Amino acid sequence: MTGLVVREAGPEACDALATLEAASFDVPWSADALGELLADGLTRAWVGEAAGGLCGAGLLRVVAGEGELLRIAVHPADRRHGVGRALLRAILSAAADACPYGVHLEVRASNVAARHLYAREGFVDHGRRRDYYQAPREDAVLMHWRPAGRGPGAAELAGE
Repeated sequence: MTGLVVREAGPEACDALATLEAASFDVPWSADALGELLADGLTRAWVGEAAGGLCGAGLLRVVAGEGELLRIAVHPADRRHGVGRALLRAILSAAADACPYGVHLEVRASNVAARHLYAREGFVDHGRRRDYYQAPREDAVLMHWRPAGRGPGAAELAGE
């Protein structure tokens, strides 16, 4: 996307993030919930902006050297233009130092576009959670990424 700028954001972005959530997810998080996350000292947010507007965002929580990608949301009008990839790359760049044990996530089994994006950026499948999502009911695919040469690999995470 031409003119896309990805930057880290703080609690001041919660209202805009909540609007993006409502446009992107069946069960969006509220501005209050997002504010609590960003105030917890563990969660960081990145936003993607173009033409003065918010077109995407991502949230990463880091605990004890391991990250959890909580969300990546791209406004429906801005999908398939590299916004999600740019956000994910910015998040993983920060995670390379902050998360020596890597980053994990859950993604809907039916979200093929997101699963392909994560795989292209180095995430590997390492399990499933049956009926994890409720609206609609669906399995979650568990995926993991680790910085090159650091932390356990996917085989160790899967108990192999």
